[in-house]
Amino acid sequence: SKKNLTDQIKKDINKAKNWIDKAIEMRENPAFWYYRQQSLIYAKSGDKKGAVKAAKKSLALAKEAGNTDYVALNTKSLEVWEGKN
Repeated sequence: SKKNLTDQIKKDINKAKNWIDKAIEMRENPAFWYYRQQSLIYAKSGDKKGAVKAAKKSLALAKEAGNTDYVALNTKSLEVWEGKN
């Protein structure tokens, strides 16, 4: 049924949140792509505040690394999640 599918998706996204949080926690210096993935998972789960926080961290690290693709991806996501677009 549709309700069962919705419940399963919620469980799966919560598992994904736990896994990405654990992956970041386990690394001494997580790379910008970890935070990018975290931001996408948080956004999908409905946690916009968490998504924005992770995207800002990813953006800062991507700028440091000189990765213009991730700078652009994070900037675009932040515009959407913060209601600027």
